[in-house]
Amino acid sequence: MASPKRTPKQIAADRADIADMYLRGWQQVRIAEHLTKVSEHGITYSLEMVKRDLKEVRAQWRRSALIDFDAAKQEQLAKLDLMECQVCDQWLRSCEDYKKHTEGSTPKGPIDKTETGGQTGDPRYMNVLLSIIERRCKLLGLDAPTKVAPTDPTGDKPYSPPSAIEAEQRITELMAKLKYASGNS
Repeated sequence: MASPKRTPKQIAADRADIADMYLRGWQQVRIAEHLTKVSEHGITYSLEMVKRDLKEVRAQWRRSALIDFDAAKQEQLAKLDLMECQVCDQWLRSCEDYKKHTEGSTPKGPIDKTETGGQTGDPRYMNVLLSIIERRCKLLGLDAPTKVAPTDPTGDKPYSPPSAIEAEQRITELMAKLKYASGNS
């Protein structure tokens, strides 16, 4: 007689259990045996069944990771957009003409004067805008890849591979250390 079929609700519950056991390091055969033993519906779990379910669980994890990554990226881009608007507003405010009114009295008499003048804008706002734009480009992957040239261990000179003789000597040294370490264990 054939094993009873699982309902969609049972499949979802089984996949959650399979994912939990898999993450705890259980082997797939052991998972199948355990699920068969604890099944309330008389279902016999085969290795193939566990493999199929685990394959679907992994696919769900990948989809979830992509969605989470895209959502996080969109959230960061929205924050950058908001910051950019605020910084632009402050830049424009820093470019407006100023008006300074002074009132008071001095030993020479009362003071009541108004100064006006033009402003060129605070360059710090431009630096912030530039860093926002750079960050957005980085998030979107618009920057060209950066080539990293290998260097020697000090970082001062370009890397040059050892000569054949140097490589042979280094291998001999390492082999001797291995033999010494295995002989002392």
